[in-house]
Amino acid sequence: MTKQISKSIRAKGTIIAISILMFSCFVSFTLMTFAFLLTYKNVLSIKEAHTVFGSIMLLAFILCFGIGSSLLYLALRRISRPIIEISNAAKEVAKGNFSVVTTHKSNDELGTLSKNFNLMVKELGNMEYLRKDFISSISHEFKTPIASIKGFAEMLQDKNLSDEEFRTYTGIIIEETGRLSQLSMNILRLSKLDNQTIPENKKEFMLDEQIRKTIVLLEEKWSKKNLNLDLDLDEMIYIGDEGLIQQIWMNLIENAIKFSEDSGEIFIQTKKTQNHVFVEIKDQGIGIDEKDQTRIYEKFFQGDKSHNKEGSGLGLAIVKKIVEICQGEIKFVSEKGKGTTFIVRLPI
Repeated sequence: MTKQISKSIRAKGTIIAISILMFSCFVSFTLMTFAFLLTYKNVLSIKEAHTVFGSIMLLAFILCFGIGSSLLYLALRRISRPIIEISNAAKEVAKGNFSVVTTHKSNDELGTLSKNFNLMVKELGNMEYLRKDFISSISHEFKTPIASIKGFAEMLQDKNLSDEEFRTYTGIIIEETGRLSQLSMNILRLSKLDNQTIPENKKEFMLDEQIRKTIVLLEEKWSKKNLNLDLDLDEMIYIGDEGLIQQIWMNLIENAIKFSEDSGEIFIQTKKTQNHVFVEIKDQGIGIDEKDQTRIYEKFFQGDKSHNKEGSGLGLAIVKKIVEICQGEIKFVSEKGKGTTFIVRLPI
C-alpha cells in the first residue's frame, strides 16, 4: 500500500490535503475547547460568553486559514518545483541544447516524467550526432568523385593527350559519374524507406525465380571473378512488395561477390516453414572484422577500406530498413578471412 502511494502524485496530494485539513480542524477544535473552558470557568453572562466565544472562533478561523494556506503553498511549491525544472529544461532542448539533464528523482509520475525526459534528450542528442555524421559522410562521398571528375576534365583540355590517355581519363570520368549517380539513387531510396512503415505494392510472385533473376543481373560481376554459385532454391510463392524484396537480394548478393576472392564460391539457399521464409547467402570471402560487426548497418560505414570505391556504405542500411518494413529479421555470422553468412527471415 505504501509503495502504491509513493508511486502516485495524486495519492500524495490527497494525503497532504487531508493532513492539512485534519491539522486545521485540530487547531480549531483546540481553540473552541479553550473558549468553552474559559467561559465555563469564569461563569460569564450569556452575552459575554457569546462575545468571547465568537472572538475566539474568529481567531481560530483566521489562524486555521493562515496555517492551512501556508502549508498548502509549501506543499504545492514542493510539488511544482520539478515541473518548473522540466519546463525550463524543455525550453533549452527547444533551443538545440541536448546536454541538459533534469535532477528530480522520485517513484511517482513526476519521477517517471523526469526519467523519460532525460531519455528523450539523450536520444535526440544521438539523433543530432547521427545527422551531423550523416551530412559529413554525404559531403565526403560526393566530394571525392567530384574532385576526381574535375581533375580529369581539366586534363582533357590538354590538346597533346594521346588516344590512350584520352580513353583512360574519359573512362575514369564515366566511372566516377556512375558512382555519383548510384550514390544519389541510394540516398533517395534510403530517404524514402525512412518514411515508409509498410510495403506499398504487395503482390504474389515466385521468390526463388526472383533470386535467380538477381543472379543473372549480376552475372558480369561474378563471372569476372570466376565465382561458383551453389544454389539450393526451393520453389515458393511469396506475397509482398516485389521491388523492395529484390533490393535485399541485389545488395546482399552483390556484397558477397564484392568481398569474395577470385574463384571462390557463394552458396544461396531458401527454406520455407509454416510462418516464415528463410534465405541464406554465404560467401567464402574476407569476412568482417569483429570490431566492425556492430556497425555494419550504419549509413556510410565501410569496414574494409580496400573496397571503398566499389560502394558507398549504404547497401546494408537499405537492406536492414527493408527487412524491418517487411516485419522480418536479418542476422549474420562472420569470421575474418573465412567469409560471411547472412540469413534473412521474412513472414509469410
